Amino acid sequence: MKARTWLAGLAAGAVALTLAAPNAAVGAPTADPAPKPAVRQLDTPTGGGAGIVAKRDALGRAHSVRPTTPLKAPKSVASRAAKAATSRPDSAAVAKAQVDAVAPYFGARPADLVATGTSMSEYGSQTRFQQTIDGVEVFGGEIVTNLDKAGSLESANGEVALATYGAFPAADKVDAAKAKAQEAALAAVAKQGKLDVSKLKAELTGPRWFDMGLMTRQPGSVAIPVYLYEVTGAGDVRWQAMVHATGQALLAWDMSEKINRIVCDANRAIIQTGGEDVRCGTGKAFEPTRVEGGPASDVPDVNQVFEFFGDTSDTYQSLGTDLTQLIGVDYGDGKGKAIRGTVRICVDGGCPFANAFWNGEQMAFGEGVSTDDITGHELTHGVTQNTSGLAYLWEAGAINESLSDIMGEFVDLTNGSADDTPENRWLMGEGSSLGAIRSMSDPTKFNDPDKMTSPNWFVDDFFQDNGGVHLNSGVGNKTAYLIADGGGFNGQKMIGIGLARSEVLWHETQKVLTTGADYGDLAEGLRATCDKLAKKKKSGMTKKDCAQVELAIKATELDKEPAVGLPAQAPVCDTAGAKVKNLLKTSFKEYPDGKVVRDQGWVLGKAEGVDGSQVDTSYSKDGDDSMFGMVTAPDQAIGIQTANGTKIKAQKTYLRFQHAYNFYNVFIIYPIRTGVATLEYSDNGGATWKDTSTLSGWTNGPSVDSNFEDEPATWHGNSGGWETSRLDLTQFQGKQVKFRWTLHGKDNVDLVPANWWLDNASIYTCSK
Repeated sequence: MKARTWLAGLAAGAVALTLAAPNAAVGAPTADPAPKPAVRQLDTPTGGGAGIVAKRDALGRAHSVRPTTPLKAPKSVASRAAKAATSRPDSAAVAKAQVDAVAPYFGARPADLVATGTSMSEYGSQTRFQQTIDGVEVFGGEIVTNLDKAGSLESANGEVALATYGAFPAADKVDAAKAKAQEAALAAVAKQGKLDVSKLKAELTGPRWFDMGLMTRQPGSVAIPVYLYEVTGAGDVRWQAMVHATGQALLAWDMSEKINRIVCDANRAIIQTGGEDVRCGTGKAFEPTRVEGGPASDVPDVNQVFEFFGDTSDTYQSLGTDLTQLIGVDYGDGKGKAIRGTVRICVDGGCPFANAFWNGEQMAFGEGVSTDDITGHELTHGVTQNTSGLAYLWEAGAINESLSDIMGEFVDLTNGSADDTPENRWLMGEGSSLGAIRSMSDPTKFNDPDKMTSPNWFVDDFFQDNGGVHLNSGVGNKTAYLIADGGGFNGQKMIGIGLARSEVLWHETQKVLTTGADYGDLAEGLRATCDKLAKKKKSGMTKKDCAQVELAIKATELDKEPAVGLPAQAPVCDTAGAKVKNLLKTSFKEYPDGKVVRDQGWVLGKAEGVDGSQVDTSYSKDGDDSMFGMVTAPDQAIGIQTANGTKIKAQKTYLRFQHAYNFYNVFIIYPIRTGVATLEYSDNGGATWKDTSTLSGWTNGPSVDSNFEDEPATWHGNSGGWETSRLDLTQFQGKQVKFRWTLHGKDNVDLVPANWWLDNASIYTCSK
């Protein structure tokens, strides 16, 4: 039996990529056969699961396990399942047994899944499991189980990292590494936020493994070692920064958001950090102006916020959540755990402060922005922080924002306020000094997207909005509006299920989402939650309601990828109905195939013909197989070339191939690239090779990286999936030509490996 080494997207067994392959030497330079650091594979997703797995990604990794019939608790915990409805420890124990059973579908090792909390309600329980590797948490690596009161598994949602690359420093070097990382975090936030670094403070949240594939739609999965910092500064400055364990800053993002109740009045005082100096409590930065059970204040903002805290608390209380216990804070001032807020704050350069924010502990408001929906919005950020923990990045951040809009609007629409007019329904921020800032019924009024294929979808290449967290929240907002009120949209006609059932649906869905959830995961969460609620008469939800929820999901296309920014595709022929004649064609189904020869470092997903190894991947364009190349050292280059020359006889002869790549890993602070790719040609039998980037006739060909404008055109950055490139070979008419795809390692490949997938390559003619 062959030894098994696994390849999953970015993750490739290092042994497999250093084996001597048949017909290997094609002339491209190669590096040390054992480059460092090496990829360490953790596990591989298990296939199958018919009637159990509801959603998989391109790597075969489950995102949603939703069995047709709930899975009964394993016999090993049968006695505890009988107590799962009333005992949190028993419920968590049953959840652990259940998640261990389905972990293979996610590609998770059961021993790596650590329970971090169990929430219980009249509908059952949710237990959140954090993926850890060597005892270190994986940012965004989570699975949430959803059990009924008998301990049966109704659903499980999440995703995990499949491999690691690199390592944390040795014990005797940790302190020096953290000091270097902290300095880098401060510098990164100062640069990204245009802030004075001397006025910033960084606090280590902890070491983390970080897999970009968990947070974005880029191909592959590999977790790298990082340090995560929280950085605070003047006013409402609250950022998070991620620094590679070697000290290279990778990401920095803005976290600020532009019933026992305690409200303080800053009386237009200028605050410096938005942290401790905004604290509301006896002996703190500001003394309480109004407390639970106390008299009203003569400051209108104080009384408004106090009432809006109550309105929001009432909404959550009706859903079975004690807001004070969930997000309240005790500052040790004798007033206990409370929902706290400070109003009428000012910051340097601006008074009144035209915003409101949740700082991780409590609320802070500028003068005049204390409306019911804004208050509900901001407090829901606290709920999200303490439940799903949705990252404030990319689609997860857009869902984070949307959930705050949704719950904030539910507060607004149900508290009997005077501004609940038909004209204001589903507007966010009406009545504040800011005015309405979003429309949930028609996000396009504010140029936000209302469906996944909307041209308004914001591809945040320059990280102006943390990857589009505010703008792209429109998709979730439109979904909530359609579920509640119904109507016609995008070819679907819905009957609204009303506000009461909508509130329960969205609140319970929040509990099953994970840190890195995308809109497809939200769709699965809504389905699983609605199915669960429909089984509970007290919820008021019915199967017919769930059918309407499904129509809303279809209307806003939650299951689709954004249309804006999708990988480009080249046509086969330019004329409809043209006849195609293949001169060379390979789908990389097997090797050797007589069509291509390769260097070390290129493998087939299933590695046919490579002795001593069997490598497995689900990442291929046609679902069959693909050729995968990886480099892990700067200036390393590996090539794969056509085995024989092709005589170009006719006009309208093309070379076309499908490929995906991961070279420039969306890290924003500095231009970090791990590799580039080129296509070369030889018209003298391989004696010499020339770059095709200077040739005419490309469709989706190589281009110049704006960060490295002095270098030749290449494929660079991240493809975001499979794209198709085509080169017109008419210019080689009369010549015998060979082609070589070459993957080149670049400066930061020691941080993240450079990866290139190739599939379905052909040379062909088009004719009438």
